[in-house]
Amino acid sequence: MNRTSSLVTAVLAAVVHAQAPQHVVVPASAATADANSFEWVAGASSPLRQQNLIAASHLTALVGRTLTALEFRRTAADEVYDGASLSLHVTMSHAPHGPLEAHSNFASNVGANATTVFQGTLTLPTSPAVPVGPGAPVAWSANNVLRIPFTTPFVYNGGPLCVDVVGTPVAGQSTSWWMADAVFEPIAGAVSDLGGGCGAYGGAQKRWSYASARSLLPGAYAHFEAYGPPGSLGLCVFGHRAPQPIPLALLGFPSPAGCDLMLGVIDMLVPAPFLPDANPGLLHRGGLASVELRVPNSAAVFGATLTTQWFEWTQQATSNALEWTVASAAPSLGMALLEGHPQETTGTLSVHLAHVLRFEAQ
Repeated sequence: MNRTSSLVTAVLAAVVHAQAPQHVVVPASAATADANSFEWVAGASSPLRQQNLIAASHLTALVGRTLTALEFRRTAADEVYDGASLSLHVTMSHAPHGPLEAHSNFASNVGANATTVFQGTLTLPTSPAVPVGPGAPVAWSANNVLRIPFTTPFVYNGGPLCVDVVGTPVAGQSTSWWMADAVFEPIAGAVSDLGGGCGAYGGAQKRWSYASARSLLPGAYAHFEAYGPPGSLGLCVFGHRAPQPIPLALLGFPSPAGCDLMLGVIDMLVPAPFLPDANPGLLHRGGLASVELRVPNSAAVFGATLTTQWFEWTQQATSNALEWTVASAAPSLGMALLEGHPQETTGTLSVHLAHVLRFEAQ
């Protein structure tokens, strides 16, 4: 009888152990310690769609397992986060490509086996202040976590994973500030201002064009912006720097003084309208035009340099020219984040920033 009892006990213990959920934190370095950045929770404050793309290297412990829940943990901060209610639609799929091949179009990152794992309303807890500091411990406790229990489990079979979350605040129950933990890789390209600007915008220095150094990464979309007369058309010109400035007047343009062409070789022209700002208080800045240029995830572009300058048609004016250089290495985070409004087909892609996520699996 003792032998039989011991055998039954051992079998029951094995079954309980097999059924006990396992937890895998991505990235593993943030399993117990606060990561080095923070990000919005979709739907906590405003409507938001967020796709986290995760490389297979982060998920080896989950291959062949059934995912049953997903958790977002708050970031460490010396402040109480007020609770909220939010409506979520969460989809999981085996992504068709890795994070450094991600697209700014949401649909392009979703795999063929897309599964709605949760759809409904959840409560974001009121969370007490968490001591801050390098690597501060943050527990995966109920008052620190948005837990999403899957109504439809998802079997992960390996490869890149797409976690697609669409969140909408519940009317009258939103919160202004509830930030989830996120990981950030401090990698960037470089931007140098060459001058050459003229016209009515950009202040005394006529600097009315900008480029994001953080977007100059292999696998990312290089982002360029400029200000000009609302409703007018701009040309974003890409090429190579001229040995010396060329006055536009010398080329026959009736341009204001100080308009200099800084490009010696022109490779590409991209038209973009200057759209008025929805905020009346910002109309003095002019309309905003933006252009994105895909940077391939290839060693061939590491350290590559180009020059960009805008031309605004109604003023016959040039912007300040920007010489920019792609980072000398690709991001190594193995994650990417695409976010935007749920009603838009595209969003803003970051290949150096992503949420800290905890998966529950059987």
